[in-house]
Amino acid sequence: MVDWLSSVVAVVSVAIAVYAAYWARRSARGTFAHTAYELVRALHTDLTTGATAQARDVLEHFRSGTRYHGPGRDGLPQAAGTQEVLEAYFALLWCFERILIGRRSLTKQQAWNDTGPAVKFLDDLLTWHLQRWSERWQSVRAALKAPDRVPDLRDHDSLGSFCDLVEEVAGPNEHTALLRALIHQESEQGVGVT
Repeated sequence: MVDWLSSVVAVVSVAIAVYAAYWARRSARGTFAHTAYELVRALHTDLTTGATAQARDVLEHFRSGTRYHGPGRDGLPQAAGTQEVLEAYFALLWCFERILIGRRSLTKQQAWNDTGPAVKFLDDLLTWHLQRWSERWQSVRAALKAPDRVPDLRDHDSLGSFCDLVEEVAGPNEHTALLRALIHQESEQGVGVT
């Protein structure tokens, strides 16, 4: 009778331990999911508000020619605003780098923390931003590299990260291929490298 009772107690103890482990893991996964969605929210907020929103505005005006392109007092093209455009250019590139780092952090955790749904949510939020900026980036960059502005623009690393992000989220496209070709060509010529 004692052996039978000991066996029942052992089985019940194992069942309770397994059940507790299951609930601990489930609770941890819930915490990981919450943390993942908070990171997604923070990354999206970084892209759409504050200094990054101002940078996007500056670059859009620069690209469309509504600001920063008028002739100067002497009738020659004015380079005024170059510093503001350059700061906006790198502010947006660095924001995309932060998003890439955050996204890669989430994707590397997918196997054990179930961050896949958060990554998909982030990708859904980012796709149109990345598609539009990949379409626009070459023209912004070309105008910024004008001889009277920043002909030796040192952006290869950050621009490569932007291309990585676009391709990881929205897939490869002709715009990132062109940007990568420009980076490669300039690197071979010793332009834009530090």
